[in-house]
Amino acid sequence: MPKDCGGESWLKRAQRLLQPLGLPDLDGGAYLLEAMFRIGPVRETGLAATAPDWSEIDAFARQTGRISEPWEAEVLFDMCRGYLDELRAGENPLAIPPVERKAQ
Repeated sequence: MPKDCGGESWLKRAQRLLQPLGLPDLDGGAYLLEAMFRIGPVRETGLAATAPDWSEIDAFARQTGRISEPWEAEVLFDMCRGYLDELRAGENPLAIPPVERKAQ
């Protein structure tokens, strides 16, 4: 959270002020991003943060109907793992944000 902002996050502040976020356009994959945040990309186990495992993703797919194809489950699995990896990388104050990295 930014300092002296009354608890407002950077994202909420940027949206309120209509500032560009510098995020890529998702085209047709926005539903997968919604699914990732619906299932929750990170679990706190008491020992360490983890991403949802296959059984959680399978149950999520069956119960919600948000994803139905095997490739969507694989993408959701990879997205959650990537989110967790970047969350851990972000603990380093010198880490380069993903949107500022050059594509390989």
